Amino acid sequence: MASLTTTANTKTSNGLGPKTRIYSLAKGTGSHTQSELNTVIQKLTAGITSGTSDAVTVAGIAGTVGTDPVYIAVQGTGAVDVTNEAYAADIQLTLVASFDNSF
Repeated sequence: MASLTTTANTKTSNGLGPKTRIYSLAKGTGSHTQSELNTVIQKLTAGITSGTSDAVTVAGIAGTVGTDPVYIAVQGTGAVDVTNEAYAADIQLTLVASFDNSF
């Protein structure tokens, strides 16, 4: 019969991974398109510049295309660039909430 032993270190967790952040995506002029949203997601997951806009995992999206804001949940400790138009022309990402599981 197998013996059940463990040396695992357990701790309280929020279940959201090591770091989860929620960003709002808004278009400066007019309404954002599905194509613009796809571009932002592709660049978030691939990364652009190490240390400034690293690759992160997109964990979820909430909202309606063409209606600002859309919320994007990302996981990972990489940097996300919130300067204007970092991921697409006339698109702004703004940090809304950050969940850090290092407590």
